[in-house]
Amino acid sequence: MRGGPAAANESAAVFGGGLVPKIEIEVAAPGMKVLRDYHQQNGAPRPERVDVPAVIREGGRLYTNVLIHLKGSWSFQPVDRKPSFTLKFEKGSGGERFHGLEKIHLNNSAQDPTFLCEAVMRSLLNDLGVPSPRAGHALVSLNGRPLGLYVLVEGWNKQFLKRHFAVTSGNLYDGGSGGDVTKALKVDSGDDPEDRSDLKALVQAAQEKPASARFARLAEVLDIDRFLTFIATESLFVHWDGYSLSANNYRVFHDAGSGRMVFMPHGMDQLFGVSRSPEMPIHQPMKGLVARSLVSTREGKQRFDQRLQSLATNQLRADAVVARMEQIAAPVRRALAEDEKGLRSFNHQVRVLRGRIEARMASVAAQLGEAPRPAEFGVDGVLRLRGWEFRAGPAGAATGEKQVNEGHETLKVAGGATTTAGSWRRRILLAPGRYTFAAQAYTSGVPPGGEGVGSGVLVRRSGERETSGLKISEDWSPLHYDFELAVAEEVELICEFRGHEGAGYFYADSLHLIRKPPAAPNPK
Repeated sequence: MRGGPAAANESAAVFGGGLVPKIEIEVAAPGMKVLRDYHQQNGAPRPERVDVPAVIREGGRLYTNVLIHLKGSWSFQPVDRKPSFTLKFEKGSGGERFHGLEKIHLNNSAQDPTFLCEAVMRSLLNDLGVPSPRAGHALVSLNGRPLGLYVLVEGWNKQFLKRHFAVTSGNLYDGGSGGDVTKALKVDSGDDPEDRSDLKALVQAAQEKPASARFARLAEVLDIDRFLTFIATESLFVHWDGYSLSANNYRVFHDAGSGRMVFMPHGMDQLFGVSRSPEMPIHQPMKGLVARSLVSTREGKQRFDQRLQSLATNQLRADAVVARMEQIAAPVRRALAEDEKGLRSFNHQVRVLRGRIEARMASVAAQLGEAPRPAEFGVDGVLRLRGWEFRAGPAGAATGEKQVNEGHETLKVAGGATTTAGSWRRRILLAPGRYTFAAQAYTSGVPPGGEGVGSGVLVRRSGERETSGLKISEDWSPLHYDFELAVAEEVELICEFRGHEGAGYFYADSLHLIRKPPAAPNPK
């Protein structure tokens, strides 16, 4: 059976066995034209990826029936620069696979100059029992043009699943291009891809109310132990672009053998402080629905904190992570031995990554040693909110500005040329309880009736997508958002404007939290 232990043994040399293969890709002129015509623009829908035939030479081996296409989103580069590739080794190449693998990716590592983040995190997660496609390295050329060092990753397919699960008939859902489990995720593998009852059950469990009943519901449909390791590692390694912190870069598989869903990571090229500080708090507002729902329960939060502590002081200590990094870097150094400039650059980047790892884990240790204190409210149960920061929406078209009108500070959000969103945000650690987030706001230049098409101002907290509170008003009007916390939690509060015309204004002095008294016990 392909994909099981035999294939894993064949590929062991590439992943942890010290081999950095030299992969020579040959694509004929018609195929090169197809590849040159393919372009991926950030923020735009991804064009259809068209496979073209290629011949691969590697270590005396010749693979004659290979399909190849360009890949990447933010890291995309056209074929005449340093592109990323997906290679599929089809039947007909003498029955061969690339070191036992049916599908591989060659990533240009455009967002990770160390070329090591993917391999380090994937290797450690596999050791911790969270299935992850393995990563190694390769030296690549295209039609005789040297492209340099690449990260070589095994593909997401049934062959990968067979190495980790006894039963592989369940659906493997692709969240790699963004979108939570509530979206119509693409199915990469599965015997019945039209049956999404597994994903629906997961969403329903994550939305279970009250929170006291949610943990038990999640435990029925989610592999909680693996999930806790998954999201704790994302927090420890500053994987800000992953599932828990961004609802992005993940896969989720229905393990029909256990009847539970298993989350797996993807896109781990920006770790330990790339695009985010190594000092990032380990307790961040969770964006992924399942992560947010789990840690907002008492038992889920307790087990998450315990997993953070256990990993940070045992398997993911700074010295252990650095040792794994050096182990993975060693064969790359040997492969670059004849490239003096390339080796010098790589060694510099290894030192940089080591410094980031040590800085991050020192910050983690300091944070674990501190007992964060929830915000304190006045005797009237009211907390005035200051320190707001602006963030443009996904399209990046909205703009924010602090203004002073008649001696009062106003937070302005102006829309862009297309339907967009922008917001002022404030993070705060709150104790368990019931709260109301209140504000005064008005709109200007928004067409009447815009609420029906998603325009207006509202207040909410991060992760809440409900828009029933949208309001359009040319006079100062009250806004409020009620929420309840079952556990102490860092919450990101949001003052948001949505729309393609006009602007929203929030009266800064009106922004406050009200801590409400506990709900009366249910007599039943």
